[in-house]
Amino acid sequence: MSMMVAGMNELHEAKKDVEALKQDYPELNDQLVHVTSLTRQLQLKYGYMGSLLRDKELPDYEPQFVRDSILSLYQDEVRKLKEHPNIVQLKDIMKKHRQISDSKLFLLILGAKPELLQGSTIIK
Repeated sequence: MSMMVAGMNELHEAKKDVEALKQDYPELNDQLVHVTSLTRQLQLKYGYMGSLLRDKELPDYEPQFVRDSILSLYQDEVRKLKEHPNIVQLKDIMKKHRQISDSKLFLLILGAKPELLQGSTIIK
C-alpha cells in the first residue's frame, strides 16, 4: 500500500512540475505538446521520444515498422524541440522524475490525470 501511495505522490509531484512548465514556458510547452501528440499519433513509443531527448542510444525503442521518411520528419520535430532555448527546463523535469516512466510523464504532459496512470503498465 505504501508503494502505491509513494507512486501516486510521485505522479502528483510530476504533474505539478508539468503545470509549472506550462505556466512559466508556454512556447516550450506548446512545442512539447506538439511533439508528444505526434509521438502518440504516429504510434511511436514514448520511450523513443525520451531517448531522443536524452541523446541516448535507441536499440530498445527504435521503431521497426515506420518508413524512414516519416521517422526523419519525426526526428526533425524532436530536434527542433531540443533546440528550444529553455529545453533545460524539460530535461530537469525528466531527470527529477526519472523513476516515472517516459510514457507516464508524457501522458501527464498531454493532460492525463495521475489517478488514471497509477499502476498502469500497458502504456509504452
